[in-house]
Amino acid sequence: MSTRAMSEGTHSYSIKSETLVSNCNRSEESTEDSVRLSGTEAHRSGDLVKILTQHFEPEDAIRMNANMEKTETFRSGHESAPNRSIISRIFTNKPNGGIDLPPDGGYGWICCICVTLIMFSTWGANCAFGVYLAYYFNNGVFEGASKYDYALVAGMTVAFGQGMAPMALFLTRVMGCKGPMYIGITFMFLGLLLATFATKLWQLYLTQGVLIGISNALLYAPATTILPGWFLKKRSLALGFSLTGTGAGGVTYSMTVSKLIQETGDQRWPLRVMAIACTLTSIVATLLLRQKNPIQPCGYKSWTAIKEQFHIIFSMRVATMYNVELVAVWFAFALFGYNLMVFTLSPYAVAKGLSPDQAALLTTCLNAAQCVGRPSMGYLGDRFGRINITVTLTTVLTIFTFAFWLTCHNFVQLLFFSICIGSCVGVANVMSTVLIADSVHSEDFLPAWSFVNSLGSPFLLVCEVIAQSLTNPTNRANPYLHTQVFAGLCFFCALMLILLLREISVRLKLETTVRSRPSSIGVYESDSDQQAAHSELDEKHSMHTALLEKGPRRFLERMFHVTKV
Repeated sequence: MSTRAMSEGTHSYSIKSETLVSNCNRSEESTEDSVRLSGTEAHRSGDLVKILTQHFEPEDAIRMNANMEKTETFRSGHESAPNRSIISRIFTNKPNGGIDLPPDGGYGWICCICVTLIMFSTWGANCAFGVYLAYYFNNGVFEGASKYDYALVAGMTVAFGQGMAPMALFLTRVMGCKGPMYIGITFMFLGLLLATFATKLWQLYLTQGVLIGISNALLYAPATTILPGWFLKKRSLALGFSLTGTGAGGVTYSMTVSKLIQETGDQRWPLRVMAIACTLTSIVATLLLRQKNPIQPCGYKSWTAIKEQFHIIFSMRVATMYNVELVAVWFAFALFGYNLMVFTLSPYAVAKGLSPDQAALLTTCLNAAQCVGRPSMGYLGDRFGRINITVTLTTVLTIFTFAFWLTCHNFVQLLFFSICIGSCVGVANVMSTVLIADSVHSEDFLPAWSFVNSLGSPFLLVCEVIAQSLTNPTNRANPYLHTQVFAGLCFFCALMLILLLREISVRLKLETTVRSRPSSIGVYESDSDQQAAHSELDEKHSMHTALLEKGPRRFLERMFHVTKV
């Protein structure tokens, strides 16, 4: 990493921190009469800005870019666009330039249920692939196919689903929100249905691999842009509820697929049932979804407008930002460990001598735990700090993998492990967006989000292939020992990276505290009280200044300094 890149990344992170502090303390000006808000209204505006910056979403960045020209139209007599608060820049939607805040309810709850159903039918259904994988491994469904060939199918669904998400977001700016979703539904139906007629391995790659992976991206990425327009104060609750769809879908489809494979003797009818169920659910959800304030897509007529939207989402200027690179590599390692866990648990259980039903139940319990774990992460992050919770959960994952998974030998032990690991294994999926929002200025959020999602996707393609290549059939006690160690190392690497990001965050917070030290600390009843207060302030200032000193010792002290970040 060059010094220049690190400097640019730290500078961008510093700008982001200063901007958020500035926005939180800035009172909103009325776009209609340009009068100063009252104290109560200013405090309320500051609260809304804080909520927005804590749960900044891709839709907010898209809306801010779309409103930029509109804001310029109303510049006369008001603040210029760059100086307006983030609330004005995102929610100025009315023709007269007024602010239209989300209603935090109403039809938004219907949309929340619909987004949950989309997650249920995409990533939730994809969690059941671990059951298919165990069946493929143990029954030789396709002649001449090895376990590596089947593992590559699992990698395709994740790699295309994660890597194509930025492209799906770009398509929403060209076609509107629902256009890519209907294409995704078509791909989903064709992928699952045609997989039932696959007789050769390359046909399985194209159907259950590529088509399903692309359909996941085209469905879930546009769907996630709906809720930010409906919710602001209750955004955390709505987003948390939508995340339960992944776990609930994993539970439902894992149990269904396992039961159908047992009754029918092959994978064809389970795939057909999934094709019907996922397609119908997605169609109903997409039809009912509605944007609160639809953003006009650029359409196909203007090539200049299309290139502009592409540049906004895929700008590579963020690739030189040190903190963005940290988040991207952390996300890749954490997702690697996640997919190893989700897809390997069922085949591992069968290899340990458990029945296919017991193996499927382990995957089901893991996904059921995600229904509780994923929404809880957002709440805990708001309360104790997003990076703090990410560090804690990644540490727990590392410990669970090395100290618990390696020592599990029977069904009861594995069942308890599945519940524990499922409660925190989705930390990367939940925390990646908020960590990106904390790392860059709002104008750089979209390209940073795209970069983070795209960087690790090629590696996810071979995730399960690596897992199977590390197995050792000669080790009868535990053929998956090396795979388990590799998964633990992935979580450990993710932990080291998120700790580096925490050091940056703590350092920037300390620098802000030192620079903003108050010259006056108020009026006290006696000189002794005032002197004591000054003494305490000086002590804290000295401690913070000392922590900012260079050297390995201070670096580690900042990394583990107790503060909310």
